[in-house]
Amino acid sequence: MRWFHHLEYFAFRTTVAVVSRLPERFAYWLFARTADFYLRFASRRRELGRTNLSLAFPDADEDFLRRTLREATRNAFQNVLDAMLMLRHVEKGTFAERVDTSVPRALKPEGAFLGLAAHLGSWEVSAIGIASLVEEGHAIGRMPKNPKLAALLRQKRESAGLNLHNRRGGIRPLARALVRGHAGMLVVDQNQRRRGMFVPFFGKLASTDRSAATLALKRGYPIMFGTAVRKGPGFRFVFDVEMVDLPAPTGDEDQDLYEACAQINRTIEVFVRRYPSQYLWIHDRFRTRPPSETAECPASLAS
Repeated sequence: MRWFHHLEYFAFRTTVAVVSRLPERFAYWLFARTADFYLRFASRRRELGRTNLSLAFPDADEDFLRRTLREATRNAFQNVLDAMLMLRHVEKGTFAERVDTSVPRALKPEGAFLGLAAHLGSWEVSAIGIASLVEEGHAIGRMPKNPKLAALLRQKRESAGLNLHNRRGGIRPLARALVRGHAGMLVVDQNQRRRGMFVPFFGKLASTDRSAATLALKRGYPIMFGTAVRKGPGFRFVFDVEMVDLPAPTGDEDQDLYEACAQINRTIEVFVRRYPSQYLWIHDRFRTRPPSETAECPASLAS
């Protein structure tokens, strides 16, 4: 471990300690103002967000686009604060008081299942929230390169029932956890630079993560899509979840995988349109392009 790892660790713990002691409403207001400052000067991200919003809401007026992008960017910055305060609430045992994870009995799968999320609402809270519904949850995420900081974050999440695996190579331990009957969690709305499948997302082909669809098709795992929706100006959330019904397999593996990925994307679209001010519009979702921009969608998805 290098000397700067200790410095980074100390800086992180100090920042969390300071922020956690700020009045909650003030802290969220401060992060919102920081987001406003960022959006004012990040012209590329601002235009990217407006372009993405226009795909989802082609008939929206300028005021809606501007207001929604501002609120959504604030939400993205406040996710950093969510992650800090979440550690404190997990330690104090007050997480359940702030996050309503009540889910109808009919939506609670028995045994192993895939819990999918997007960069919508509070994605940090979503993972812990889904893990709280089961005895043991496993997720794939990007871990800090600092080993001391990575160990701290992993320990905090494990104390809340969430086992975190590195993005590189993480699908194997997650698949093994599913075989043992546990829940596997994936965030499935980011651009895939490699090994993605090009599937429509808001009418435009997007390089899409195929891991969840592959596991569901091969093993028959049910899929739950959920998000922790922000309620009010502080650390308070309510879960919104739905089961994802994949199309019946046809025997054509490539087509079945395509249709499964498309159904997952359609579910994300429904949730994003439901909570547009809480989605990460400034992410370059369409950065990776198909070999031919004239690629046609299958006729089954044209409607």
